Amino acid sequence: MSSSEKNVQNFSLLVDGKEAFPEILRCIEQAEKSIRINMFIWRDDTIGNRIASAVLAAAERGVQVDISVDRYGVVLEKTEECKKSFFHKQQSLTEKVKTAALELLYPMEGAPKRARDEETALYRAIMNHPNIRVERDKFKADHSKFYIFDDETLILGGVNIEDKENGCDMQGRVYQDYMVKLTGRAYVDAFLAKLERGEECGEGYSFGANVKEPQRRFEMERRYLELIRQAREELVITMAYFSPLPQFLEAIAAAYRRGVAVTVLVPERANFQSDTNRKTVKKLLKMSDNGITVYFSPKMVHTKLVANESWASFGSTNITKKAFRQLSELNLFLPRGSETAQQLMESVRENHALSCPVKDWRAVKYNGLLAWLEGFLV
Repeated sequence: MSSSEKNVQNFSLLVDGKEAFPEILRCIEQAEKSIRINMFIWRDDTIGNRIASAVLAAAERGVQVDISVDRYGVVLEKTEECKKSFFHKQQSLTEKVKTAALELLYPMEGAPKRARDEETALYRAIMNHPNIRVERDKFKADHSKFYIFDDETLILGGVNIEDKENGCDMQGRVYQDYMVKLTGRAYVDAFLAKLERGEECGEGYSFGANVKEPQRRFEMERRYLELIRQAREELVITMAYFSPLPQFLEAIAAAYRRGVAVTVLVPERANFQSDTNRKTVKKLLKMSDNGITVYFSPKMVHTKLVANESWASFGSTNITKKAFRQLSELNLFLPRGSETAQQLMESVRENHALSCPVKDWRAVKYNGLLAWLEGFLV
């Protein structure tokens, strides 16, 4: 076993919310000193309340809890599913207009037309508890999701706190995503060094991050492009929201032209930006004369993954202008020889087997007007 592989032995891959949420709840229940949660979406639904109840119980036994839920997420919280936010009970006029616009663009069958967000007893208990600090009103545009327990355990990835991540959404789409658990103070220290000071402290793995504070450091566009441009044998991309950015289209097409086996998977029917996804893969197929392998997944693939034969990266970062220029994001980079990366890629291959291959760019249809409008959003 190489030194790189040894340094990631304490990593555990968590596939979908069905694996992630039980482990998150277990870590909350076992925490003795501190819990830190940074979340994009936290809905007032079944899993949202289960995690909130566990957090309250931890605070009751003396654990200090720090929660940051970005105000940026409130529009999405109110647009789909139960349309209830656990922490954001009121919307500004601007937020209401944005929500109404998204509801018009993306009508979601099965979701309520409107929902009253009431201050539940659990919500009030959390907001008033002396051991719980909640930051919920700051618009940070922070799309990252992570947990830190007792400064000894880190869980990060792409899973929000919402029921659809724990199975399927109200339209029946099965959600697919990943989290990873890193056990050991050294990993937490390396993670915080990256976020707070931009330092690379890990050995055999690394964190990729877009960070606005205390100093703006945006690197995920560069890191993704490096993975693509360094590919010599294999390039695998699984992306929830995939915009046709010229530098990425050309880098992927160039990888194909130099003999790299390129595989791209996107959801067949995404909750948002589905027409943009289709526009992107159609362009890639056309640029490669249908040589790139493209799959439409029947699942709502919420995964953000780019891998070549040497490294795999996954986390919160989509391939969109907003992800690269506006949002705080977080990914983990692992050597492909590590056990966790092998498990990750096996899961990716399983998703390929369940998906529909697209043989010809002419068969890819999308709404040009909606894709154009989405271009302003993503």
